[in-house]
Amino acid sequence: MKAKQTGKSLLSLPNLYKVEAVTRSLRAMRDGMLWLVPCLIVSSILGFVASMLEFLQVDAPVFIHELNLLRESLTSLYPYLFSASISMMLAIQWRLPRPPIAVLCISYVAVAEKVLGYESHLSSIMLTFIGLTLPLYAVPLLSKLKKQKWARLVESEVSGKLVKDAMNLIIPGVIVTLVVMMVTKSLTVLDGVLNSTAFLQSFDPINDPYGVGAIFSLLNSLLWFLGIHGYYALTPLVHPLFDALDMNRVIEAAGGIPGNAMNISTLSAFMFVGGSGATLGLALAVILFSKNKIMRVIAVTSVPLGLFNINEILMFGLPVIFNLRLLLPFFLAPVTNMFITVTVMNMGLVAVPVVIAPITSPLILNAFISTGGDSRAVVLQLALVLLSTLIYWPFVRLLDRHVKNRDLYIPSLDTTFMRREEEAYILAVDPVTESLKKVREIEGVQKQLETLASREFYLEYQPQVSGKTRQVVGAEALIRLRDNYGNVESPASFLPVFEKANLMTDIDIWVIRQSVQQSKKWIEQGFYMPISVNITSHTLTDMAVMDEVISLVSEIPGLIHFEITEESLAEKESLVEASISRLHEAGSPVHIDDFGTGYSSLSYLNRFDIDAIKIDRSFVLALSTERGKQVFNSLAGIAKQLGMNIIVEGVETAEQFNIVTRETDAVIQGWYFSKSVSARDLKSYALQRSALASKHVNKPVPLSL
Repeated sequence: MKAKQTGKSLLSLPNLYKVEAVTRSLRAMRDGMLWLVPCLIVSSILGFVASMLEFLQVDAPVFIHELNLLRESLTSLYPYLFSASISMMLAIQWRLPRPPIAVLCISYVAVAEKVLGYESHLSSIMLTFIGLTLPLYAVPLLSKLKKQKWARLVESEVSGKLVKDAMNLIIPGVIVTLVVMMVTKSLTVLDGVLNSTAFLQSFDPINDPYGVGAIFSLLNSLLWFLGIHGYYALTPLVHPLFDALDMNRVIEAAGGIPGNAMNISTLSAFMFVGGSGATLGLALAVILFSKNKIMRVIAVTSVPLGLFNINEILMFGLPVIFNLRLLLPFFLAPVTNMFITVTVMNMGLVAVPVVIAPITSPLILNAFISTGGDSRAVVLQLALVLLSTLIYWPFVRLLDRHVKNRDLYIPSLDTTFMRREEEAYILAVDPVTESLKKVREIEGVQKQLETLASREFYLEYQPQVSGKTRQVVGAEALIRLRDNYGNVESPASFLPVFEKANLMTDIDIWVIRQSVQQSKKWIEQGFYMPISVNITSHTLTDMAVMDEVISLVSEIPGLIHFEITEESLAEKESLVEASISRLHEAGSPVHIDDFGTGYSSLSYLNRFDIDAIKIDRSFVLALSTERGKQVFNSLAGIAKQLGMNIIVEGVETAEQFNIVTRETDAVIQGWYFSKSVSARDLKSYALQRSALASKHVNKPVPLSL
């Protein structure tokens, strides 16, 4: 029994992956369409203003015409905008560069428009649908083709990653173009269906109001669900509804009682309250019953326009398009509204519309005006909005539950793992974005280097004093930067720039060369003082550069010491070990800098031939506590047992000095003795300390030196 269950579970995994892939694709569509909501709002507002000016019979035909043209221009761009935005989201999912994929999909829509025919009525109807759905198959197909060896034109990145990505999309792009042409051609069969004479003749709103209302509502909802503007797609079916309204107007003018309940005003004022699918009820249901913050924000935003039967925000924002969880109420709400409206009007409880109400005319006003001022029509309209809200209510709760189930609650930790956040993190990696980011970083580094290039680099030396003899036994060379006004910058402000520019090796060589030259000058003056310099992993692991380093320090054996950070020891250990051995052969001791702050401090002492450890100042700051003292003494004890010298940096107070030197023969580096000074001042300071030591004076020399 268990085996069967296991087998069933394993067999179901591919299906689960397929469902997840489809879900992610539809979510990408939703996110892509959300980008276009501002454009949709602008377009809808333009259409509303034009309709209201016509409704109010404002004498501005040129202005109204210009508004309509502008709206039509924006609307004609929808297929291209949909395709671009959705394809960019899918490109992230399929690990493809976004800009070229978006451009390709825009070109595919242009190809599809050409196949449909620019003058074809079908073109304007179907192109939006094509723009919405084309990326769903084009982007995955591009991804799979791009992975095929035979489809690659460039293998190396000699010309750059952007060039490689662009070139390798040429063959897949051509193949997908052919696929798009075939898919689009197959859609042209719908042209005959929509213009079928037999079907149009059977569409009789006067003699079959219920049937016509149901058919129009179902077709309209189905087309909108697929992303096709139903009202425009069903233009051949709209004309009979206008004829029914005109007949009502004629009958009323002749003194009769109009009886054609199913007409164009009935659709706009009573069936599609809020837009196709009676979506004002959906917006209210989300506001009243949903706990999802994003859905509620979209619904609240959509309500003002929903009052004018403009529902694009909900359609593309929630979305309703391709959302199977909202398909049933999207059909049910307008059909229910139609059935109740026609029944109530046929019973004479509410006047039949006799005045045209534009599809974007406002709620209440459209019901009142279209029925010749019948206040009962307003009550009916509000009741239908309430009914639509109740129809959508359970489906909104189901949608809420689906979103909630995508999160994993961990009771023991009382926390929730949100897959959306995880997916956003994973899918955030985009080759083109990363490349452009690197380009911007390089440009920023170049600008910073141009600024630094005009400034002066120089060295200062911080004395290292023996805790036992109080004499200066060495100095650390510290790089400084000075601008034209004499202002000195800390290494922390400019070394990261050189790190990003991969110039740390140049910094190392410059510091070593300057230190060697300074040491030679001191030797000529009869002054011998070891200088410690920092060396990075970039230099240690570059054998050609190490040849130059060895050549420099061999001129003054034993006078140049090297400090290596623990991070440097962790990179290319065999090369680092070889470089340390070469430095020893040249007479240069090697110290571990910032000892104790890395991840494997003790293991480094075992693997590498180290002469001294330099205890980080963070351990000195901790000497104010008993635990801090114990940790410091432990580090010093390990070094003593291994026969290594100890250098302690960051000593600033007499208390710290006394604790550090109580049980160790450490070398002290810190402000307790001196800040970093010039080469001339260092020599003076060292000679003065030597004189003081000979007189057995153990007090530090003032920092002014």
